Formats: sequence, C-alpha cells, structure tokens
Amino acid sequence: MKIVMYHYVRNNANNLPYFRYLSFENFCKQIFFFKNHFDFVQYEDFVNLKQDLNIFEKIKGKILLSFDDGLKDHYDFVFPKLLEHKIFGLFFIPTQILSRKKALDVHRIHYL
Repeated sequence: MKIVMYHYVRNNANNLPYFRYLSFENFCKQIFFFKNHFDFVQYEDFVNLKQDLNIFEKIKGKILLSFDDGLKDHYDFVFPKLLEHKIFGLFFIPTQILSRKKALDVHRIHYL
C-alpha cells in the first residue's frame, strides 16, 4: 500500500503569494493519474485490516489518500471529488482547535 498525504488543496491563494499549497487543478490531475496507474484501497478492506491480516496482500501496491488537519479545503474541494470518483480517503481532524478555540500553531505560523 502506498499512502499519499495531502494538506492544503485549493483553487488559488493570490492573497498569500508565499503560501505552499496544491492547486485543485493539479489535485484532479493526480487523481486522474492514480486512477489510470493504480487501484485505490477500498473502505471495506481498510476497516477489516485489523481482523484479517490477509488483506495486506490484497491491498499491496494500492493507493490510500490521507488528508491532514481537517481543513475547509478538504470539504470544499477534495471531498466532492472523492465522492465523484468513489474513492475512499482518510481525513485526520485535530480536536485541539475545538478545545483551544484557535487555529493550530502550525497553521498560525504558515500565515506569518
């Protein structure tokens, strides 16, 4: 299994010229490339991995997409694209921002 991790995926960030992100257009190109050259890990296989270690052999060489930090970009751009193509992805959402009621330090630094 190959895991491809994403953070920022957005249309543009003209107001943030030094901000590092993947354009939504390039994300779509990557999805197209992956679909033409690999298979994706299916939700059922991922969920059953813990109970059935034979699944490791089944998913060998497949792609699993992961998205860090629960960004609005993921909901606005990524999630609809994954649904459109019936692709399973993992979204890691930090809960600290809810308890602290402010952005993660790493994101605050990005905006400096």
